[in-house]
Amino acid sequence: MIVFDGTYMLERKEDPGSSPAHACAWRVKVIDFSSGDPFHPHIRPYAVLTFRKEGGIFKTSCAESLGKRICMDFDLNVYDVLWVEAFPDLPGALYVAVFTPRYQGADIHYTVTWRPILKNEQAAVAPWR
Repeated sequence: MIVFDGTYMLERKEDPGSSPAHACAWRVKVIDFSSGDPFHPHIRPYAVLTFRKEGGIFKTSCAESLGKRICMDFDLNVYDVLWVEAFPDLPGALYVAVFTPRYQGADIHYTVTWRPILKNEQAAVAPWR
């Protein structure tokens, strides 16, 4: 079941009223696998699919830029999410984010590394691509 299908935009902190043509934007789909068949539990019950929209002057990923905000907006635990992203400079290829926790005092931050999507992961998200 699709929980969300819309656009997330990275706002520039120094100039919130600036033209959105220079901001990075992604089409984001949040999928709940568990609602489709509750008798077959998934290791990661949610998926986030992100596709970069045209425009934007920064070369960045959605997971690194907006991952924390998206997880907070939908009350997702990063360990329960299969985060799949397409990059404009690598057409047709999908990659999965690997989140590694980094602790700073009481705060937790994540570093993101990427790996190619596995066949079973690609099959799981194919209906929503």
